[in-house]
Amino acid sequence: MELLEPDWNQPRPELNEVLNMCRRIELRDIETRSDAVTQVLQCLRESHCNGGAVFATVSLGADRVFDWYASRYRLLEWEILPRILRREETKAILKELNIAALSNTSTEGEACSTSSTDGFRMDNAFSFDGQLAACLHSGGAYTRPSGDGRAAKQLALNFCDALFQLRFADLSLFTSYAGWTPWFHGIAWDWTGVLFDRRKRLLHVLAVTDTD
Repeated sequence: MELLEPDWNQPRPELNEVLNMCRRIELRDIETRSDAVTQVLQCLRESHCNGGAVFATVSLGADRVFDWYASRYRLLEWEILPRILRREETKAILKELNIAALSNTSTEGEACSTSSTDGFRMDNAFSFDGQLAACLHSGGAYTRPSGDGRAAKQLALNFCDALFQLRFADLSLFTSYAGWTPWFHGIAWDWTGVLFDRRKRLLHVLAVTDTD
């Protein structure tokens, strides 16, 4: 499968096209069978004992409108990412998160507010393994960091290798520290990392929370 590349001759799709795309684009649950992913989830759930960790991979079908925005790293425009995360199919895949319907959406000509994008911001994909390693090393509300962090870093790299073979340049990363669903505790340990693999058209979602 080829990496999504911008077609600079294609005009920017308008809001009505984006809304239609978000309703129609094919979404499928992809089962991830990997010891590296299982090990990371187990460590996060043990250290975040009053919260937990949820992970899923969603495959997105080919779509001209989606591809225009995804190839330009613009999946937060018109709340594209939040709209896809709040599709019924995604809600079923990530049912533990208890994702609600999207509210406070923008209209044409208006900028997206923090609340309408669920607190997600565009991030550097090369930083994801570091964010995950920090989460693994720091732990939750009732754990304390131990060791020099090497083991946590290796676990994070193994996780990334299993999911996308360390092809960081092929990934778009969106990070949120907000409690954007009722599953989160709205406190310091809320973290969601969403990775879009532009080569394989896969959306990896990892959510972590805890409370004291």
